[in-house]
Amino acid sequence: MFKKFTSVALVAAMTMTMFAATPVKKVQAAVTILTGKSITLDVGDSDLIAVKQKGAKFKTSNKKIATVSKKGEVKGKKAGSCKITVSVGKSKKKVTVKVLPATAKMSAVSVVGSNSAESAAKLATIKATWKKVKGASGYYVYYSKSKNGKYSKVTVKGGKKTSTTIGKLTFGNTYYVKVKAYAKAGKKKLASSEYSKIKSVKTYMMKWNDEFNGTKLDNKKWNTEGAVGKYGYGNEELQDYEPEYSEVKNGSLIIKPQFDWNPNTKTFLDEKYTEDGVPHSKNIFSTKVWTKGQYSVQYGKVEFRAKLPKGMGTWAACWMLGDKNGWPLCGEIDVLETTKQLEKTSIPQTIHCNKFNGMPTSSGPKYKATSVATATSAYHNYGIEWNAKTISFFIDGKKTWTYDPSKYVLSGDGTDNPNIWPYNQKFYLIINCAIGGTLGGNPDPRYWTKIGTKEGGIETYQDKMYVDYVRVYQ
Repeated sequence: MFKKFTSVALVAAMTMTMFAATPVKKVQAAVTILTGKSITLDVGDSDLIAVKQKGAKFKTSNKKIATVSKKGEVKGKKAGSCKITVSVGKSKKKVTVKVLPATAKMSAVSVVGSNSAESAAKLATIKATWKKVKGASGYYVYYSKSKNGKYSKVTVKGGKKTSTTIGKLTFGNTYYVKVKAYAKAGKKKLASSEYSKIKSVKTYMMKWNDEFNGTKLDNKKWNTEGAVGKYGYGNEELQDYEPEYSEVKNGSLIIKPQFDWNPNTKTFLDEKYTEDGVPHSKNIFSTKVWTKGQYSVQYGKVEFRAKLPKGMGTWAACWMLGDKNGWPLCGEIDVLETTKQLEKTSIPQTIHCNKFNGMPTSSGPKYKATSVATATSAYHNYGIEWNAKTISFFIDGKKTWTYDPSKYVLSGDGTDNPNIWPYNQKFYLIINCAIGGTLGGNPDPRYWTKIGTKEGGIETYQDKMYVDYVRVYQ
C-alpha cells in the first residue's frame, strides 16, 4: 500500500511540474467596430469609426477618396468608394466608405423666353440656377407642379454648368424645382445624398411690355402729361420734368438729369421763372414718364431692368401708383429707388399706404433696402409679384421681402382694410429720375459728367438712368 501511494504521488507531482512548465497561450478577441461595416458621407464631411478596443490603427485604401486620422476620423475628399482597414494587434476588419458629391444649392428659378415662339403657343420656359459643386460631373434637376408630388428629372451633363432651362411648360402654374449633383466613379454615377432646398416660380404670361427698341418713346404706352417736378409734390425736389431730357437709344430708355453749377461758390444754381402762373426751374431738369391714363395693371408680376445713375443728388425710381384716390390712399409701390447715399449701392423697395407712408401722421415706412454693388455700372432686374393678399419684392430673381397686411390686423388677412391694403385696384407705371429732394440729397458734381460751360463760367453737369425694358406678366 505504501509503495502504491508513493507511486501515485510521484506521478501527480510530475504531472503538475509538466503543466507548470508549459506557458498558457492567450487568445486575442477580434477587433469590434461599433459604428458598423460601412459609412456614407458627402465630399467635405467627416465621420468617426468607433472601435471597442484601445490602440486601434486605421489605414485608407485610397487617400484621394477618403482620408482617415489616427483617431479614426474619416473625411470625404472625392466621390467614390474605398476601404478603411482597422487593426488591433493582428486582428483586422474593413469598413467600406462611400463618398457622395456635396449637396447642391439652388440660387434661383425664373421664367424666361416670354418673347419666344413658345410663348405664342401658350407654353412657358423656366430657368433653374444653382451654385457649382466641387467635383461634380453633372446635375439632376427635378421639377413638379406639386411641391410634395411626383417630379420629372432633367440630366445636365458637365460639372461646370450652373443652370438649365426647362421648356414646354404651361402658363398659370407654380413649378417647384430642386437639384442634386452627381459624380462619375468608374462606371457608376453617385448622386448627392440630399436634394437642394426647393425653389418655386409661377409661370406668368407677358401681357404688356416695352423693350425700348425704337428711336423714340412709344406715345401709345407712355406720356409725360401732368408729370410735374419741383412744384408739384411735397418731396422738396429741385428739377423741372421735361420730355426733352430723355431719349430712346440702343435698346434703352435713357433719362438724362442735369443741373448748373457755380465752380466759384461750389453751389448748384436754383433759379426759377413763371409761365402761365406756374413756377419753373431755369437750371435743373430731368424727365418723368408714366402710363397714366393709358395702361394700368392689377396683380401679376412687374419687372424693370435698369442701370441707375451714380451722381450725388440723383433720386431714380421705377414705381407704381393706384388709379383711384389721392396719395396715400391710392397706394404706392416703389419697385426700386436710389437714395442720397454716395455709393448708390443701397436700393430701397417700399410700399406706401394710408397707415405706412413715412409721414409724421403715419406709423412709419414699410421697406427693405438691399445692397446691389453694381447698381450704377450694370443692369439689374427689379420686380414685384403681386396678388390679392401680398406684394413680394425681388432683385435679380431673389426675393428681398414681402408686404403682408395680415400682420397688421387682429383677425382676418387685412385685405378689406383700405388703410393697409389699397392694392386691390389697378396701378399705373412710372419711371423718373428726380434731383435733390428728401431722398436724393443736394446735387454735387461728384460722379456726374460735365457737358458744357455757360456764360460766367457756369458749368452744366449731366447723369444718365438707363431702363432696358419694362414687362408685365399675369
